[in-house]
Amino acid sequence: MISLADGIGLLIGIVVIATIADRLRIAYPILLVIAGIGVALIPTHHRIELDPELVLLVFLPPLIYDASLDTSARELRAQMRPILYLAVGLVLATMTVVAVVIHSIVGDMSWAVAFALGAIVSPPDSVAATQIAGKLGLPRRMVTLLGGEGMMNDATALTAYQVAVAAVGSVFTVADVAWKFTFAVVVGVGIGLAVGGLGARVLRFTETPVIENTMLLILPFAAYLPADKLGASGVLAVVAAGLYFGRYGTASLTAGARMQQREIWDLIVFLLTGMSFLLVGLELRPILDSLTNRESGSLVLEALAVVSVVIVVRFVWIFGATAIPGTQRLLGFGHRPSHPWRESTVVGWAGMRGAVSLAASLALPQSFPHRDLLVFLTFAVIVATLVGQGLTLPPLIRRLGLVTRDEQDAVLVAETRRRLTVMALARLEDLTDTERFPDEVVDRIRIGYESQLARLDRRLVALGSRDGDDDRGSGGSGGSGGSGDGEGSSVGTRGHLEAEQELRKLMIATERTELDQLLARRKVTEPVADGVRAALDIDEITMRP
Repeated sequence: MISLADGIGLLIGIVVIATIADRLRIAYPILLVIAGIGVALIPTHHRIELDPELVLLVFLPPLIYDASLDTSARELRAQMRPILYLAVGLVLATMTVVAVVIHSIVGDMSWAVAFALGAIVSPPDSVAATQIAGKLGLPRRMVTLLGGEGMMNDATALTAYQVAVAAVGSVFTVADVAWKFTFAVVVGVGIGLAVGGLGARVLRFTETPVIENTMLLILPFAAYLPADKLGASGVLAVVAAGLYFGRYGTASLTAGARMQQREIWDLIVFLLTGMSFLLVGLELRPILDSLTNRESGSLVLEALAVVSVVIVVRFVWIFGATAIPGTQRLLGFGHRPSHPWRESTVVGWAGMRGAVSLAASLALPQSFPHRDLLVFLTFAVIVATLVGQGLTLPPLIRRLGLVTRDEQDAVLVAETRRRLTVMALARLEDLTDTERFPDEVVDRIRIGYESQLARLDRRLVALGSRDGDDDRGSGGSGGSGGSGDGEGSSVGTRGHLEAEQELRKLMIATERTELDQLLARRKVTEPVADGVRAALDIDEITMRP
């Protein structure tokens, strides 16, 4: 078990390492892997005992749930064919080739154990790849492809992993495996959708951000545990719950909860990723000691073989999608027929393994055949791909000319906000003919929206999207309707204060409804809509009572 001193020491190490990584401008998982190697090389008799079941329960649900929250269901559907080609086809192909190779090299390793290793090392990690890709400005399509692959391939690989681990020591026919896999998929997805739907409904009964986010922290575990107990795929249950809630449940959250949510999950992923890499360093030293009966040359050969298979199979699989006649558009690169190899090269080189593979290897029972060898080989794959490919991916992207430095998303967010602002001002004009709100309140809100509109015009001019004309009749979007030029005036009575707050909430709700309609009509993309929602959340939270 991890003592309090161990936990505090690990947290301090994570913070220090991540700070150094930030200074060096590299993805923090890369430096954490290097730190894990350093920990493993330190001679010590101190070993932290990890409960395998606890490792799976603590690490996997939050990491996978976070990936599902970051994925747009609409963009996922739009790129479903290439994502499935990578997340299902490539994962199964990698798992099979790794199993064949390691089974042929390690003579006494059973097929079930070999397939367990293949399932562990087959899924690339989305954290490091999307971190690097997003910071460098890769085309949005490619970032979505890598992120969607990172989420879906975890589900494929870990479902296969659970089947392979269960097959060790048992007699399984092909029909048994097919039935178990089908049961794991169908029941896991069903439980996840049920949990996601239930969570969205329950959250409607509270408007306290801390309580809302506490319930959200429970959600992935509420999906994982029952599925796992029934022998279904807890991973798929978490993915289904996250996708459902991300699509239909976020409207149930208050603005404060939505703003807290992103920071909370960033912190959780950061801590779990860091903890996993440092923990494996503590685990790796005794594992290396236990492998002393094996020749160092054979360990190196086995590690090189698995690493080579993981890298080569990915490139063969990806380039096969663009090289075989009739499949040029399989990865969505057919719109650039002159240079599809550039995007294929980046996607192929972005197959870095990370925290999910690490957690799966550490979760193997202590009595699992060849457990120490499997953990060692997994760490070797992570080091080779995350450090080797991770450090070279940025210069490769720049060299191939795939970096996009435009501010198109910023322009679209500003234009959408301006459009909503114009719509809100029109809505205010309708309210002036009613006696529901005092004229002073309506005037203050109007001044705030007009001030917001002027700021958005200046923003668009600075981005080069508009000329200097202040055309109030086109585009549009908006803020909360702050007091603007009327900042120094006072509403006067408590009744006016309450009326102003009510009207501001009404305006923001109207803007959100219009934004949802724009998204449904595909007038805006999911990332743009997310940016506008975040701005509206800030407007709502910063309203004066």
